[in-house]
Amino acid sequence: MKKLLNILGLFIFLGMIIMAITNPLTIDPNLGIYQTEKAVIKGDQLYKFVLFLLISSITYFLLVQLYFSTLKGRKVFFIILSFLAIAAPMVAIYLEW
Repeated sequence: MKKLLNILGLFIFLGMIIMAITNPLTIDPNLGIYQTEKAVIKGDQLYKFVLFLLISSITYFLLVQLYFSTLKGRKVFFIILSFLAIAAPMVAIYLEW
């Protein structure tokens, strides 16, 4: 199960990286590929996206490792997960204002 979750996490985060690279590419009716400049991530947005990917991937793989390590690690896993379940909606509401 640990191996499956690690592979799933790898697909998720690699998919997010590939999506960020290929999102600005569009196919026109003549089957030509061109890039939409409005969809290109640049500057500060790119920095924030990379930071988000880095923090979320570290958190994901750390939680998977904790869950499957020991009984004490499993307890820490549930404490961190409970904290994230409470903090994530609060941060989302805060950032929306």
